[in-house]
Amino acid sequence: MKVLPAPFAHACRLLVLAICLGTQIQAAAEETDPETRTPNASTASVDFRRDIQPILREHCYQCHAGTTEEGGLNLGIKAETLQGGDSGAAIVAGKGEDSLLVQLVSGADESRVMPPEGNQPLNEKQIRLLRTWIDQGAPWPDDADVVDPKLDRAKTHWAFQRLHKPAVPARPSHDRWSKGPIDRFVLQRLSGAGLRPAEPADARTLVRRLYYDLIGLPPTGAQISHFIRDHAEDPDSAIQNLVDQLLDSPRYGERWGRHWLDVARYADSDGQEADRDRPHAYTYRDFVIDAFNDNMPYDQFVRWQIAGDEFQPDNDAAISATGFLTAGPAFKLPESFLESERLLNRYNELDDVISTLGSGLLGITVACARCHDHKYDAFSAKEYYQLLGVFHSGDRVSEKLPSGKEAFFFRDFDDNRRTTWLFRRSDFYDRDIEVDIGFPAMLSSGADAGDYWRQAKEDYAKIGQAKSTLQRRALADWITDTDQGGGALLARVIVNRVWHHHFGKGIVATTSDFGVRGDSPTHPMLLEDLTYEFVQDGWNLKSLHRKILTSAVWQQAGTPEAIDDRGPQIDPANDLLWRMTPQRLEVEVMRDAMLAVSETLNLEAGGPGFKPYIAPEANLARNIQGERYPSDAKDDATTRRRSVYMFHKRLIPYPMFQAFDRPDLMTSCAQRQNTTVAPQAMVILNDRFVRSVARDFAIRLAQDQTETPIPKDLDLQPIIEQAYEASFARLPTNSELETSIQFIQSQTRSRTERGEPDPRLEALTDYCQSLFGLNEFIYVD
Repeated sequence: MKVLPAPFAHACRLLVLAICLGTQIQAAAEETDPETRTPNASTASVDFRRDIQPILREHCYQCHAGTTEEGGLNLGIKAETLQGGDSGAAIVAGKGEDSLLVQLVSGADESRVMPPEGNQPLNEKQIRLLRTWIDQGAPWPDDADVVDPKLDRAKTHWAFQRLHKPAVPARPSHDRWSKGPIDRFVLQRLSGAGLRPAEPADARTLVRRLYYDLIGLPPTGAQISHFIRDHAEDPDSAIQNLVDQLLDSPRYGERWGRHWLDVARYADSDGQEADRDRPHAYTYRDFVIDAFNDNMPYDQFVRWQIAGDEFQPDNDAAISATGFLTAGPAFKLPESFLESERLLNRYNELDDVISTLGSGLLGITVACARCHDHKYDAFSAKEYYQLLGVFHSGDRVSEKLPSGKEAFFFRDFDDNRRTTWLFRRSDFYDRDIEVDIGFPAMLSSGADAGDYWRQAKEDYAKIGQAKSTLQRRALADWITDTDQGGGALLARVIVNRVWHHHFGKGIVATTSDFGVRGDSPTHPMLLEDLTYEFVQDGWNLKSLHRKILTSAVWQQAGTPEAIDDRGPQIDPANDLLWRMTPQRLEVEVMRDAMLAVSETLNLEAGGPGFKPYIAPEANLARNIQGERYPSDAKDDATTRRRSVYMFHKRLIPYPMFQAFDRPDLMTSCAQRQNTTVAPQAMVILNDRFVRSVARDFAIRLAQDQTETPIPKDLDLQPIIEQAYEASFARLPTNSELETSIQFIQSQTRSRTERGEPDPRLEALTDYCQSLFGLNEFIYVD
C-alpha cells in the first residue's frame, strides 16, 4: 500500500473532518429550525410546541381559536381540534395525507384553500411539518392548549405591561448636547444610526415656538426682546423661566384644553338631522380649560370625566366634568318613533361613549366588538357589553348644578343597575346572555370589576346615600389603577399625546391605537421612562411639559444649515428626531394669532360660546330644529374672543375652520389632518373676517407712525419691520423690505387709479392680509 506524504495525509484528514462536521451542523440546524427542517416520519420527531404551534399561531388562530371558531373549528385546544368542526375531523392521527387540515393548507381542494385568500399561505416546509406531525400520531402535550391566543399575545404586547423604570443610557464622554434623560435616549438612537442632532435653534425661533406651543398666541415685540436678552446671558435659565411663566398663564388652559376637546368630540349642538343647540354644554368646556390651568392631576381629570358626580356630588366642576360622556352627537327620539328606532338610537349613543373612552383614554379600538370579538386585540363582545352596562343605567341631562347654574352632564337614573344583555351581531332583539359589570381582562391583574364596585360603594357610603349605581366610579378607579387596572396604558397614551403636540408626531404615531395593530414606538424606553416619571410625579402634566421643553431635542433647529446632511437619506421621516419638524398651526390658533397681531383679541374667558358671522349661503343646513343660526352675527369684541370659546354647531361648520382641517367633532379626533388645498388660499384672500382683521392690523401699524389717513410721505420701513416682528418674531431681510415697499406702493397706485377713498390704508391692508397667507405665519419652525 502506497503511503501518502505526511502533509497531504494531514490535509485529507482535515477535509474528512470538515465534511463530517458540516453534516452534523446541517443536521442540527434542520432539527431546530422549522423553516428548514424536513424530518422523516420514521426517524425525526416533530415537537408540537417548537414546530407546530408557531405555524398554527401565525396562520390559523385568527379564525380558529379562542372565541372565534369559524366553521366550528378550534385549533387552539387539543380536545376541540381532535373533535373537528362543521366539516368533520380536521386531523386523523397517523394519517397526514388523509387529514382535512393538510388537504386544505396544501391546496388539494382548490375551492377550499386555507388560510383564505388575502392571508399568507403556508410554505412547503410548513406543510411538510404538519403532515409529518400527524403521521407521527399528532402528539399534543396536555398543557400546551391556548384558550385565548389574543389574550396570550396581549400578555407580551409592550403597551399592556405594568409600568417599570428603564435604565437611562449613560452619558458618553464626548456628549456636550444632552440636557437630561430624554436627550440621552434620543442620542442613543441617533448614534446607532450614524446621525447627529441638529444645532440649537436661535432665540427668536425658540421664543415664538414656546409661545405657540404653550399658549397658542404669538409673542409681542417686548416679550421677544426680553427673551433674547435673557437667552444671551443664560439660555437654559431663560427657557426654564419662560416655560414656567407660560404654564402659569390662563392662556395655557385655553391652548391645551382645545387639544383635549378634540379627543372628547366636544361641540355645542346635538348633531344628527335636527342639530339642536346645547346652550349649557359649555360648562364641560370650561371645566377642561380650568383643569389644565389648575394642573389637575391627570388621573383625577379622568376619574371626574367618567364619574365626577359619584366622587364629589356637591361639586359643580366634578359634575360638569361628566360632560365628557355627553359631548358626542346625540338626539333623543320622541315616543312617536318606533321602538326599534329608539333602541337603535340609544345604543348608538352608548357606543359613542364606549368608543371614545376606549380610543381617547386607553388608545384601544373597541367599537368593532359591538358585533363580534375584536379581530386582533383581546377585547371580546362580552367585555364590550359589560362596559356598555356601566353607562346603561344613566343618560344625558340638562339640569341645575348644586350652585343653581344650568349644565349639560351625565347622571344615573337611580341606584338600580339596569339589566344588560350581550346582543348577537349587535341585534338588540337577539339576546339571551345577561352580562354583569366587567372590565377588559387584557389590562386587568388581580382585582376584578366586582372588587372595584364593592370598594366604590364602601367609599361612597362615607359621603352619603348613593343616588347612582356607582358603576362609573368603579370604572374610574380601575382605569386609573396602574397596578391592577388600566392605569399604565392610560398614562402611556396621554404622555404620547403630549409628545405628539410638541413634536408634531407621537413616539407612537397611532396616538389612539396602542393595540397589536398600532404602530410600535420609535423610542420605547423613552416613552416608558417619561410615563413612569409622569405617574411618580403625581400625573403632573405641567411637569411633563417642562421636561420636554427644556430638553435639547425639542430645542433643535430645523433649518437646512443646522441639520445633519445625512438625515434625509437615513431617516427621511425624522422618526429618530435628528431635527425639529415645522408644524402648521391649528386653524383656531391661526385665527387667534391674526387677532393678536392686530391687537383686537378679546381675552374674556369662559361662559356661553359666541356665534361668529357665517355667510347665509354657507348656512343652508336643512331640518335644523330649535334656534336658527343668526344670519347677521356682528364682528365686534363679543365675537373676537379666543376660538376655543366659539359656538361650534355640528351641521354648520365655520367655513374658515372647515377649510383648514378642523375635525367634524362627530367622533373622537386622534390627530388633525394637514392638507394643502386651494380653498385655504381662497379663505385668506376672500374671507370677510380675515380682511377685517387685516385692516385692523394695518390701522395699528399706521397709527404707531402717524394718524390715519396715511400721508403720501409715510416712511414704510418701520411699519414693515414692525409687521414682520409681530407676525414672524423677526425683522425683514433687505430683499424682503424692498419687495414689501414695492408691493405697498404698487397697490396704492392701483387703488388710487380706481378712485378709492383711502388707497394707502387699503394697500397696507392688502399687505397685512398677504402676511397672513405666508407659510411663515401659518407654520412654526
